[in-house]
Amino acid sequence: MRIDTAVVNEQRSDPRHERAWWILLGASLCVFSNSAPVAFYTFGVFLPEIIAQTHWSAQLVAAAIGPGLLAAAATALLAGRACDRFGIRRIILAGAPLAAIGLALVGLAPRSAAQFTAAIVLMFLLYFVGTPVPYAKLLSGWFDRRRGLALSMMFASSSIGIAFWPPFAAFLIQRMGWRGAYVALGLTAASLILIAALFLLKDPPTSRPSTIEKHGEEPGLVLSQALRTAKFWKISFIFFLLTGVLGGTAAIFPFVLRTQGADPTTAASIMSAVGGFMFLGRLSLSITLDRFFAPYVTVWITAVSMVAFVIMMIVTTLPALFVAAAFLGFGLGCEYAVTAYMVSRAFGLRSFGSIYGLITLLTTLGAALGASLLGSALVSSIGIATLAGVALAALSPAILLLITLRRADLPYRN
Repeated sequence: MRIDTAVVNEQRSDPRHERAWWILLGASLCVFSNSAPVAFYTFGVFLPEIIAQTHWSAQLVAAAIGPGLLAAAATALLAGRACDRFGIRRIILAGAPLAAIGLALVGLAPRSAAQFTAAIVLMFLLYFVGTPVPYAKLLSGWFDRRRGLALSMMFASSSIGIAFWPPFAAFLIQRMGWRGAYVALGLTAASLILIAALFLLKDPPTSRPSTIEKHGEEPGLVLSQALRTAKFWKISFIFFLLTGVLGGTAAIFPFVLRTQGADPTTAASIMSAVGGFMFLGRLSLSITLDRFFAPYVTVWITAVSMVAFVIMMIVTTLPALFVAAAFLGFGLGCEYAVTAYMVSRAFGLRSFGSIYGLITLLTTLGAALGASLLGSALVSSIGIATLAGVALAALSPAILLLITLRRADLPYRN
């Protein structure tokens, strides 16, 4: 009996195939260990210990995360282009050891605040496997009908990482000091990524060089073509605003609580609550994203988060702010999963890494700018209610632009 190899290949690439779910597990493990929970959200845990032990300038040490975020933004684009050209798994295998080296250098190398800043920047550059771009490209290649579910589940693992890595970092600091803790943190996170890449991850069948040579390029636009479309700039601006407002607010929310009289422990614990509601938000996203039109799902998720700013405009007591944090956390981070999903549907998979990498660069800059502006405003004694009103105003154009998107703008689906 003759077996049609094209049918076999199609079955192997079918997202219902058992292997795709193992790849989802591997990608989730990598995102759990990416640079956001491991490097960014542990920074506040390391900060007091570094300042106390080194007596470096507190302002310079605290400001080191800013240039680091800029470096992280650049790696999103570079990692995406590298995955498009060389293959996803190959880039992850090469990047895992470099991530360990980068984190270890933060602990071993600096002897001044300036050197510490340089080490943070170098760490984010070497931690290019810490961007979600390779894993979003990987799952988009393996999943189609359940792509929204897969991406949402993968990004949900980041919220679990936010709950795990900061306490783990504190545990390490108590046992071996901040320098040794950075080394151990890097070895642990990089080992998880390397194990996942070795035993769980596999490039999508349609993206392998042999498949492309036989059947032609994957459907979709290249980066230069995408840049000439209005929907690229519309999607970029939408998620620049969403990430800038939601991510920026989350970053400075403990400071908001401090201005209202919360003690340091209570203010810091807010990230655990935010992480928990992030997980719930991403589970909700996994249920709805494949069933309903993605821009409308994004409007709904954003509307839930907007309740946080309405609360902050009305009352700023500590109990009210904790409720606001829950609403904020529900939508926080969902924009990354929706961005990956919409980019794959709007531009196809041919140059997904480059296109999504560039949009991730822009959204990361939005988060950095949002946190900087909101933090500066709080230091300048601008009221919380006023800031909440400005945040609502900034979200409004994003909502309006989402409503203007049509199904014809997202044509790449089976």
